[in-house]
Amino acid sequence: MAALVVPTHRTPPGIYRAARALRWVAVILLVLALIFVATVAYSAYETAHATVESRSLSGVSVANGEIDISGSFSLTNPGIYPIQSLTFTAHVANDSGVPLTSAAVGPQTINAGSTGQFPITLLVPVNESGAAQSLLFKDQYLEIAAWANVTYAYFFPLAVTLTESRSWGAPFEGFTASAGTPTFSDGVVSAPVTIDWANHASFTEQGALTYTVDSASRMVCGSGSFPVNVPAGQPFNETEPVALSASCSPIGGEVLVGYTFDGSTTQFPPEPIP
Repeated sequence: MAALVVPTHRTPPGIYRAARALRWVAVILLVLALIFVATVAYSAYETAHATVESRSLSGVSVANGEIDISGSFSLTNPGIYPIQSLTFTAHVANDSGVPLTSAAVGPQTINAGSTGQFPITLLVPVNESGAAQSLLFKDQYLEIAAWANVTYAYFFPLAVTLTESRSWGAPFEGFTASAGTPTFSDGVVSAPVTIDWANHASFTEQGALTYTVDSASRMVCGSGSFPVNVPAGQPFNETEPVALSASCSPIGGEVLVGYTFDGSTTQFPPEPIP
C-alpha cells in the first residue's frame, strides 16, 4: 500500500517578503508621483493663463517733485496648489515707450482658489527735465507692465506677467503762463499775468501757484500767487496784474511757476515771454 504524501506550506524568507513590500511601496509612490505631476501640470497651465489685473492705478498727488501713482495688482490662483514667494515688479513707460519708474511689492503666498491683492505705489519724479515731466501737462497712454517669477506647488518655477495700456489724464493739461504788455498807472508799472490749464486727473488739485516774472537777464521783476482748488475735469483760468520793478523789463524774459501742495513745491518749466 502506497504512503500518503501530505503537502507542506513553506513560508517565504523574510528578505523576499520585504522586497515584495518595497516593490508595492515603489508602485504606490510612482502612481502618487504621476498623479502629482499631472495635477501640477494642469494647475500650472491654468495659473499661467490666469488674469493679472491692475486696479485703480491713478495719480493721487503731485508733491515733492513727484507724481504719486498708487493702486494695486491682483492675481487669482485657480489651481489646487499654492503660489509661493510671489513678488510683483511693476514698470511704467510713457506713450513713447520711455521708462518712467518701477517698483516691487511682495513676497506673498496665494493659496489654491484664492486671489492675492498687491497694493503698490509708483513715484515718478517730474522736477527734472525729461519724459516724466510730460505727465503733468500732457494726456497720454501709459504702458503698465508687471511680472513675477514664483514657486508653484512647492517646487516648480512659474512666471506670470501683465502688460496693458492705461489712459493718463494730466493734472495740468494745456498749461500756459503768460505776461501781457506792461502798463504805467499811478506811478506803478504792472503787467497782467494769465495762468490757465485743465485738470484732467482723477483727483482735486488743492494748494497754490506761486510765480515770478523775470527779465531777459533773469532778474525778478515781480511775483504773485493764486490759490488752487480745481476739481477733477475742471479748467482753471486766472488773470491778475503784477507790479513790476521800475527798472525791470519782462520783455524777452520768462514766467516761472511753482505748484505748492502739502508744504512742498513742484517747479514747472519756464514759460517764455515774447
